[in-house]
Amino acid sequence: MTLEQLRALCAVVETGGFHAAAESLFRSQSAISIAIKNLEHELGLSLFDRAGYRPVLTTQGQVLYGKARSLLSRSEEFSNIASHFAQGEESEISIALSAIAPVEQILDVIKQISESAPATRMSLQIENMGGTLERLQDRDVDFAIAERLMPMGHLEEVRLSSTEMVSVISADFPLATRYPAIGVADLEQYVQVVVRDTSRNQPRQSAGVLEGASQWLVNDFDMKKRMILSGSAWGRMPRHRVAEELADGRLLVLSGKQLEPLKIDMYLFRRADEPMGPVSERLWQLLQKCKY
Repeated sequence: MTLEQLRALCAVVETGGFHAAAESLFRSQSAISIAIKNLEHELGLSLFDRAGYRPVLTTQGQVLYGKARSLLSRSEEFSNIASHFAQGEESEISIALSAIAPVEQILDVIKQISESAPATRMSLQIENMGGTLERLQDRDVDFAIAERLMPMGHLEEVRLSSTEMVSVISADFPLATRYPAIGVADLEQYVQVVVRDTSRNQPRQSAGVLEGASQWLVNDFDMKKRMILSGSAWGRMPRHRVAEELADGRLLVLSGKQLEPLKIDMYLFRRADEPMGPVSERLWQLLQKCKY
């Protein structure tokens, strides 16, 4: 059984006859007939009922036509991917994304790249604090979108925009009845929930942590928000992650000394000492347009 035989089978079904199939495949009608007969001989069954004016698929032929269509589709996909690789396109591109960065526009860019370069697999991983740039420095990823916590050598950077971290409590928090007259001294008696830095090789960092307060460490902002909403703790959250809860009153923004919003600039990074492939270069250019 060959792909040419399967193409002949599908062409006969989809064009309605052997003559039309031959024209669609730019082959002679006899070549199409021979291909179908050889395929039927190999399979040991008839694919078409030829009693009428037009060939009609047998019951077995209907099932096998569907399988043939699927196999041909996979064959075309295989050829397309091989063609992309032959043109120098990368097999995979990876991005480390800071957990405080808005993700919607970045996903839009990844979708554009996936549509234009379907052979290139995209990988996106979320990191906290210094872990984002550490993944880039360790060559675990090709790009990083992160806050700049310290000077970084051998990296090219482009400022994208900024995000804001706000101190919030739940409307069910014990001190909520005194809102907005809540200060640092009041909060020191309660738990502050903090997202853990995912750095593996660098000293772990923190920002906006209240010295003297008890802390609970969590792995991500989704869990942090759930804990804050439960009223069992307070903490800082990216404003875009809690916009809905702030709007409907489930969360309240704190203000005052050491509680004011923190504006954090976000940057796009890549290693300056390594050349990029064609898909990576397009991605670099598109990501720079993510202004949020």
